Amino acid sequence: MKYDFDSYLLYEVTKATLYTAKIVVELDVPVHGEVLREAARKAFRRFPYFSRTVRTDEHGAFVLEPCREPICVFEEGETVVLGSAQTNGLLFAITFGQSTVYFNFSHNFCGGCGAMLWVKSTLWQYLTDDGYAIDSEGILTSDNPIRPEETAVPDPGSFPQEEVIGQYTGGNSYVPIVDYLPYMTNPAKGGQVFYPITIDRSALMQYARDNDGSPNSILSAAMFRMCSRMFPNAKQISCGIICNYRQDVGCPETYRDLVRILHARYLPGMKDWPIEKLSTVTRGAMYLQMQPELSRAAYRQVAAYREQIDNIPGKVLKTAYALNNSPLRSGVKDTYNVSYVGNVDWGGLSEYIEEIYSLTEGHLFLEVNSARDKFCIAFQVLNRDGKFVREFVKVLEEEGIPYELGDMVESRLPQIELG
Repeated sequence: MKYDFDSYLLYEVTKATLYTAKIVVELDVPVHGEVLREAARKAFRRFPYFSRTVRTDEHGAFVLEPCREPICVFEEGETVVLGSAQTNGLLFAITFGQSTVYFNFSHNFCGGCGAMLWVKSTLWQYLTDDGYAIDSEGILTSDNPIRPEETAVPDPGSFPQEEVIGQYTGGNSYVPIVDYLPYMTNPAKGGQVFYPITIDRSALMQYARDNDGSPNSILSAAMFRMCSRMFPNAKQISCGIICNYRQDVGCPETYRDLVRILHARYLPGMKDWPIEKLSTVTRGAMYLQMQPELSRAAYRQVAAYREQIDNIPGKVLKTAYALNNSPLRSGVKDTYNVSYVGNVDWGGLSEYIEEIYSLTEGHLFLEVNSARDKFCIAFQVLNRDGKFVREFVKVLEEEGIPYELGDMVESRLPQIELG
């Protein structure tokens, strides 16, 4: 790759697909704006690899440049436009409410795992500056130097030569395109919403143990049960499960976004199967596709795709190639997706975090985080009639999984402006 690793996803940004994200952290203490503003700026200086702006060079390529301006912090409500004057040209910004901090960022830099480094640092800095005594164990503070592992990039030349033993062959599944069309044709008219769902951690983990499962496989199975009722004529339904493959390509601690999709396929005859059996099918599919060989093959594909972008002259042609050849866009089509960031170690911050939700673009997309003694699920949809979430929680009720369902919330994902 000729240009910065973090710059290539920007070629795929469109009016309908922005690749932006927001992490919502509900605290059990009030947020004081001025304290947060100074703390956020102090914490952000620890992450110079995030503190960059975008320009287009003479070859039409996106270039990331260091930025000395501070990260912007303002009250939630205003539409956040990353990369604009509103955010000092940065692709990161923070907004806040009464007891909530919203972390807005562009996905080209990182996903949930990488962003949590910044989230934890900012929350620790804010709470300590606001007078709370919190151990810094596991937190990247301003005193911590940047280690090479933190910014590592895979080297495909170092990968072993190997053959993939097996992989997903199920092909595309039913996609509820009717739900997508109004947004895709006019994204400015109405945006995505989510329903916050919390499930007691011990209750879900006990249910998973009793039903041959994990949080990923149980939620995937429950979503299939819901979809089989909502789409009774679908010939095939599948779940796209987000898999972080940093470890497989030799960069286990990098902030960079290295993910691929695992697919679990379900057929109409499975609609009445018990969750235990569906979970076993899901886990089997996941195990088949979790081979390190597949991860390395996926990264080789990404590297070749990006090198081809380097060879194409002009931004118009680079963008056209990206939109037609991106591994993200050309992969298998799934009916719904599940993404579980995993067990983030919040350390001393845990007693101050009430709930946390990750928001990304997607319809029938579950983003799962854990906080304190519960799982926090953002049930993301593009329509607002509540039919999908009502059917989903009905499945939870049938399985005896206790939950709390919140009111519909506007996702208000950040916009993005590229020069």
